[in-house]
Amino acid sequence: MLAAALVMSCGGASDSKSAGKPTAKLDACTLFTYDDAKAVAGESLAPMASTLDQAVGREPSECIYNSGTVEQPRILSLLIRYHRSPEAAKRLQESSRSTFNALSGGKVQDVPGLGDGAIWVGGPIQQLHVFAGSRELVVTVQSPDGTDQLPRARQIAEKVLARLK
Repeated sequence: MLAAALVMSCGGASDSKSAGKPTAKLDACTLFTYDDAKAVAGESLAPMASTLDQAVGREPSECIYNSGTVEQPRILSLLIRYHRSPEAAKRLQESSRSTFNALSGGKVQDVPGLGDGAIWVGGPIQQLHVFAGSRELVVTVQSPDGTDQLPRARQIAEKVLARLK
């Protein structure tokens, strides 16, 4: 189920044009640093990379850390998605809600005070989707014991949003 949510969070991104102007591509690991992840995890931490990343280079719109083990990973990540416009991003947020409800067992809630709108997808998904203009920030914080990670995801999102200003 988590894999389905991660695929959903990665797919469907629109082109990077916003109101006729290109949106500058950002480096997720500049916005969500190793030190940020360590502060949230409070334990050992390792950046994650695949063999494809090593062969062709890391995708700059994604930054992933593991504070668990190989056998039981505890992922902390930031994914930046780009949409044609703020309106397109907002439409995606609304259209995703029913799918997220199904995947999370009805654990979707609005999160006030973040960006131009945010939703928390709890349960097994543990993702915060924050919309800021034509960008969508997808913050994932997994917990091996299943506890709700919204406070930690919010902490990451607030730091990232502050750096976007």
